[in-house]
Amino acid sequence: MLDTPGLSSDTITDILRGTKQQCPDVANWQMLGLINRQKRNVGLTAKLLNLAHFAFILFRYWRAPVFMDRPDCFSAQYHAICAALLSDSPNRRHQRIANRATEMLAQLSATHGYVNLLGRGAGQSFGATCGLYVLLKTGYPNEAEAILHRLEDALVKAGKLPLNLLSPAPLPKNPGPENPQTPGWYSYNRHDDYLAFTGCWLLKASQLPAPKHIRSLASETASNDIVTQFSSSYYHAQMTLCGRQNFDVSATPVIVSGQGKSARIFLPPTGGEQDAPSLYDHASQPRPAIGETEFALFLGARQISDNKLDISFELAGIVGHRTIEFQNARVIISDQVPDHEPGEVELFRILIDGNIGLTQIAEDTIICPELGIKLTSNAALHMIPQATFSAAGPATRISAKAGQGKCTTLTISWGDSDA
Repeated sequence: MLDTPGLSSDTITDILRGTKQQCPDVANWQMLGLINRQKRNVGLTAKLLNLAHFAFILFRYWRAPVFMDRPDCFSAQYHAICAALLSDSPNRRHQRIANRATEMLAQLSATHGYVNLLGRGAGQSFGATCGLYVLLKTGYPNEAEAILHRLEDALVKAGKLPLNLLSPAPLPKNPGPENPQTPGWYSYNRHDDYLAFTGCWLLKASQLPAPKHIRSLASETASNDIVTQFSSSYYHAQMTLCGRQNFDVSATPVIVSGQGKSARIFLPPTGGEQDAPSLYDHASQPRPAIGETEFALFLGARQISDNKLDISFELAGIVGHRTIEFQNARVIISDQVPDHEPGEVELFRILIDGNIGLTQIAEDTIICPELGIKLTSNAALHMIPQATFSAAGPATRISAKAGQGKCTTLTISWGDSDA
């Protein structure tokens, strides 16, 4: 409203009368309060309060080069919102930090344009347009163009700009977390504010001048203690290594197969929103389980090397491990749960986008002809179409039964390459 031409301060006051400032313990709300105060008040007291508030924000949420959604919890969507708010600020220090935060968004967007696949709010148009704005502003036109393609593609498929870009469809009359036709929709989502923010940042993006300098991505994909990434000509993988809730961290990476406009999400974001009712129950977690009653609890993750991770989990009082290794044309996932009865534990339980066709050609082999992907294992694979939900909609679940003390391995491979 403050940026809307012809909207008087009296009108703004009338609109906001009776409302109250909210400041929950999340970075984007804290940032919004800071920027609003900066725009409204220019006195010495406000400036001192802004300095103190920004110092608090940096101390609590900034873990260079990322903004945490909440302490120890990362969301690419809310990282993008924080970067956009700071980039739009006239404060030079705000802009410098926003520029550094934007480098991570460029890595996450890559050539495919899915900029907000990790954490809370995965795939929502609000975060995508914030990423579009800061990437355009800081000189990443190719990455920004890739995001714009995803926005346009979703708009065509849904007939209007949807809240969730990963499952674009016309909004049903009764949207909500109980409605299977609205994956990615949480109880606090409202089109009247989320799409208003989306439109605001799209407008700001359209008004940007051409960047003075064009920036390019580093040849190596950046990883840190919070976010790990791996890219090759075949796929782009990313995942978070820390978090508190199911929507903060997953035991399998999000994988986008291919590059550019033809790229497809193969392993979609999972977990959803567990602070409130949603479509995403424990069955929607890609972690080992015993039947449909006992599910593995994520304990932690660590990076063993540039392309290998170790994830620990607890299942029925037993600690197990999952290793994930990224190679040029393969992703190898190995699960091991010691001290259990053979055939009792269901391993992997990875979720694949339900819109992708899969064919089981052997007990231990499943292929995806459309994307040139093959899944093989040293154990019999079980495939259940539309078993559960991801942020991209219905998902196919792939699992295998564990042997006694045996490490069970699933290999996802592209093309005919051996590595």
